[in-house]
Amino acid sequence: MIFKRVLLGRHLYENCEVKTEGGYVSSVRAGLDHWEVGGILVPVFADTHAHFTSYALSINRPRLDGIKRVEDALDFISKKLEEVEGEVVIMEGYDDSAWGRTPTKRDLDRITSRPLILRRVCGHKAVLNSSAINWLKERYGDIPGLDESSGLAVEHLPLNLNRYVPPEEREVEKAIERAESLAGRLGVLLIGENTRGFFIRKLVEMDRAGRLSLMWRVAVYYDELEGVKDLLNYRSENFRIVGVKEFLDGSVGARTASFSFPYTDTGEKAPLLHGDDYLKEVVEKAERLGLGVWFHAIGDEAIEQALRVLETSSNPGKHRIEHFLFPRAEHYRKAAALGVWVSLQPNFTYRWGRLHGMYHRVVGDAIYWHNRFRTMENLSVRYAFGSDTMPPGPLYGIRGALKHPLPEERLTLAEALYRYTTAGAEMLGEESVGRLEVGKKALFSTVSEECVGIS
Repeated sequence: MIFKRVLLGRHLYENCEVKTEGGYVSSVRAGLDHWEVGGILVPVFADTHAHFTSYALSINRPRLDGIKRVEDALDFISKKLEEVEGEVVIMEGYDDSAWGRTPTKRDLDRITSRPLILRRVCGHKAVLNSSAINWLKERYGDIPGLDESSGLAVEHLPLNLNRYVPPEEREVEKAIERAESLAGRLGVLLIGENTRGFFIRKLVEMDRAGRLSLMWRVAVYYDELEGVKDLLNYRSENFRIVGVKEFLDGSVGARTASFSFPYTDTGEKAPLLHGDDYLKEVVEKAERLGLGVWFHAIGDEAIEQALRVLETSSNPGKHRIEHFLFPRAEHYRKAAALGVWVSLQPNFTYRWGRLHGMYHRVVGDAIYWHNRFRTMENLSVRYAFGSDTMPPGPLYGIRGALKHPLPEERLTLAEALYRYTTAGAEMLGEESVGRLEVGKKALFSTVSEECVGIS
């Protein structure tokens, strides 16, 4: 077929013929005098930082995405309660960044006496009613990070909610099936998944039965590493464990990302979650097992710690910093010098990173530090894109790369596509995909300029 535009390396070429044979690219010719298929042909999209499994599981629950006012959210919750079965009601995906306030325990107590938990879209904050607090305390005792007076929970409980209220095995299986369907429809065939042990076991079981169709490259949460050690050597085309995930801080929306300065609205600083010595042990253990570490670091203080710890590694290029959202100028330079990989979420820029948006309101002028794409290009930082499934898929994020609030930091369309395809495959260690070259697997996606909002 002859395509109107094709991404070859870091550039878009006009009127390109791509032929395949036996599932592989057999020839590529550019610059012909006509085209047969409109749009842009790109290598397989690689989402380097995703939670497709947990996101798919959450789709079974009422979701509060897109609700603009807290009053509308509470009305939605009240109406949806009648439709939810089970002892504990979990609702997902609220974004209070423009609501003026967060829902409270008192709000939820007025709605229902059933145990009710709302989890924020970032996954780092939740709100519980009194019944949910009592339900958890009866079974687990005191919960770290849960303020019983307000019903707010940060970090531990929302991040581990499926361990406290575990899904049934069939729910897990259906979530993986739905995740593969969703990712495939979005053109994402290579997934850098952050997930829990029960999902990993089910993924391996399904892969052994020939039921996976996508390429899953998984990081297990560090506190569950021991529970999946027997699977570390399991490798197939569709599944392998490649990393361990550890958190250095939280999220901006939950006010738990760690900055060197206080938040403008609360006047408080969020602490780092771990000391350097512990994180060095994480790196050493991962390296002994042949795994990379995926360090979650959003605020500049957490990024400083991640770089400081990785500087002690004998092979920093094996490891990654997830999000790397608010680095100072020296952090960009150090990341380049170390050769560490960085997984960015440009959808955060599009959703919260605009001038006068949520980030600007709570971190002030540090908004200008975030996601400096052109700076990273100029410094040759090793980086690729992922969605964090907020929302899933590449197109929303590509808009963020093209619409950075600082025009001088914006990427071209070809550069943004490259970071969501070729660079992503390289980050995940996949040499057989990610480029439209002879001998590579014939796994492609097509997009239109209208889809990424630049027409």
